[in-house]
Amino acid sequence: MFDNLPDIQNDKRSNHPKLAINKVGVRNILVPFKLMRKNGETIQTNARVSSYCDLVPDLKGINMSRISRTINDVLSRQSSTGFAGLEDFAQELAKAHGTDNIWVKAHFEFSFKDKTPSTGIISYEPVIVTFESILKENDIRNYVTVETVEMSLCPCSKEMSLLKNNISKEEAHELGKVSYPLRQKIFASGFGAHNQRSNIQVKVELDSSRKSLMWIEDIVEIIKKGASSPTWSTLKRPDEKWVTEVSYMGGFFNEDHKFVKVGGGPRFVEDIVRYIAVGLNLELDSRIADYCIIVNNEESIHSGNIMATSVMTAGRELS
Repeated sequence: MFDNLPDIQNDKRSNHPKLAINKVGVRNILVPFKLMRKNGETIQTNARVSSYCDLVPDLKGINMSRISRTINDVLSRQSSTGFAGLEDFAQELAKAHGTDNIWVKAHFEFSFKDKTPSTGIISYEPVIVTFESILKENDIRNYVTVETVEMSLCPCSKEMSLLKNNISKEEAHELGKVSYPLRQKIFASGFGAHNQRSNIQVKVELDSSRKSLMWIEDIVEIIKKGASSPTWSTLKRPDEKWVTEVSYMGGFFNEDHKFVKVGGGPRFVEDIVRYIAVGLNLELDSRIADYCIIVNNEESIHSGNIMATSVMTAGRELS
């Protein structure tokens, strides 16, 4: 039916400029997408899939509809999850377009169940995830990007406001008479410090051998350990106390008034990107082959929408 309809994009008689195109394709095709949690549970979400290929000089264009048709065909006849599904898309698209250069991305929201730090109530935490598969000359490389929002507290702001930096000589003399544990508490205390929302993006290239998987949850855990304090979507007052104290001191005072060190604490944007890199370096050449970290801190003491930014890589290919 309608076999004689013109196919302009495939017309080799076209007088278009004979130049190759690096990437041409379709973005934001909304499709159901299956993936597996670290606990083995298979879930289904909706992903916005984008796909591109290269184009040789002689061809005027690609068949854009072939991308969505191929993706829907693969979805309808396979049950693969995550990257296995993306790799199927890439292989089928390579056949459909007659090229060995294919990019496929799936962008979606992912949530995991967590417990708040003090009260232990259930809190579902959202993150933004992008899976990307690149097929080039029969070699497939897979990438995961995770975006979260955590908390940072300015070390300089804290230091300026510490009580030990704001007492007179007379007060310091009197303070010397106070018992040691109490004096240490007073020295560690202050008037406060400003904090920021840390928008953190980590992209990793997965180990091609797949001997051991790097789960979304694993990347999130490394990110949270790098911040001044993790964040939760739900907090009761004891949890808020925990977050406030951990970001300020790297630990919290429990119900027995004992200080419990947990990590975190005052960190510049430069500190956060480095601490995350320390965690990722432990995974290099085992579960991941490369990484790129971007941290943007939304400043809270300026009138404009100023961000402090830091970028760090493994020094390989990703940038």
